[in-house]
Amino acid sequence: MRCLGSLGPCRGYSIGWGGGLRLRDRFPAAVAFCALMAGCGDGEEGHTTCCVQPSPPADTAVAAGAHTGPTEITFLAAEPPPGATLNGCLADASGCDGRIRMRFALRNPIGGSVLYATAFLHASNRLACWRATSGPFRLEAGVTDELLAVFDQRDPTCFTPSEIATMKVVVEGTVEVASLQEWAIHYDLRP
Repeated sequence: MRCLGSLGPCRGYSIGWGGGLRLRDRFPAAVAFCALMAGCGDGEEGHTTCCVQPSPPADTAVAAGAHTGPTEITFLAAEPPPGATLNGCLADASGCDGRIRMRFALRNPIGGSVLYATAFLHASNRLACWRATSGPFRLEAGVTDELLAVFDQRDPTCFTPSEIATMKVVVEGTVEVASLQEWAIHYDLRP
């Protein structure tokens, strides 16, 4: 497995503010995008429609929902862990910018060019309150890449207190790689 994240002993890219990936080491930007993509796959195969909503999880669980496309996107870990309450977010939620970080694994059987990957955290009102976006990169056939997403791009219409209820990762690129994965997840955000 190629490690592209910056958690633990791995060094690579992270996805964050600034319209793209921040280079952490010497790796090309294309590889950084792979670090963002991953899913919380529960072993299900096949495709589901994007309209299917994942079941609400227990506070600390991450439940896989809808998946489309050939790229397997797997949720690996989050800091703070799902179910956490984040205090000090301020009334406009700006105090939570960049405080949630997640690792995802991407694996594609064919390989191909990715234009960008975007991860979203949705409030219980379905508003995409935070996102992390990468730049272009290439997925190699059969190779698992790891991505670190730093959710520091906030929608200014999000306020606290609020609850994060779902997340989604979108890989946009050629038909060989374009994919989407959704999950149910829980965070409480407090002023």
